[in-house]
Amino acid sequence: MNCNNCHRCLDGVRNKFGFPITATKMILCPECGNKRCPKATDHEFKCTGSNEPMQPGSMYSNFNFKTAE
Repeated sequence: MNCNNCHRCLDGVRNKFGFPITATKMILCPECGNKRCPKATDHEFKCTGSNEPMQPGSMYSNFNFKTAE
């Protein structure tokens, strides 16, 4: 099933200008509206209702804010 709303389903999809849709659209959990919720990464994951960083399953779980430029 493709929900067309999570990072997993939108991976590789491009907008009409050729840019990756995940780089031009804020991908949010459809249940809680948080970007760091694991369900925003993959619609098959459970919604945590949280926007806390480092959540297991979230694409932001391994992001290091101290080294990001």
